[in-house]
Amino acid sequence: MSEILKRTIGHLPELLNKNAETMMQRMVDFMLNVVSSDPQLGPSSYLALLLKMSTEDLVSEFEQALTESMVEIQRSAEKPGGPDSGLGLSMQPLDAGDAHAEEDFARSNLLFTKLLAKTKALGITGLAPYRKDIFLAAINDAFVQSRIDADAVKKLMPLARKALNAEMVRLYEKLNAL
Repeated sequence: MSEILKRTIGHLPELLNKNAETMMQRMVDFMLNVVSSDPQLGPSSYLALLLKMSTEDLVSEFEQALTESMVEIQRSAEKPGGPDSGLGLSMQPLDAGDAHAEEDFARSNLLFTKLLAKTKALGITGLAPYRKDIFLAAINDAFVQSRIDADAVKKLMPLARKALNAEMVRLYEKLNAL
């Protein structure tokens, strides 16, 4: 089993690139579902319409940002210290100052910590760059590049974080099952 996990971690950049579009589509669907079911907003609210109209841009921009991140991870794997030496994400979070930002990732952070411990015990390296930060930066890029106004982004980021947490939980549970 550890050999399968090791090979899978080695192929994560390709796997994530291949699934980026589907991941972001599920996140947009989640956000749209929450906004549409909110009695104060509803399916014809500005945020719901904005999400519907921006879906293609968000998906495309997330895919591009994640692809660029995966290229950077692969480059860092070739440098001394390897992929676990960390990546410098220079992007300023769009939800800076939000007191609930870390709470939204509690479950995925816990699963990632357990997965890191498992891989360390098995002598597998290369997982550290795949913490939520790289994906959150890709979502930030997607929102910025999709030209959604700053006020709408501020309202959508808590939903985006929850949707991303669900995706990270899905990913980390799959890896932990290997």
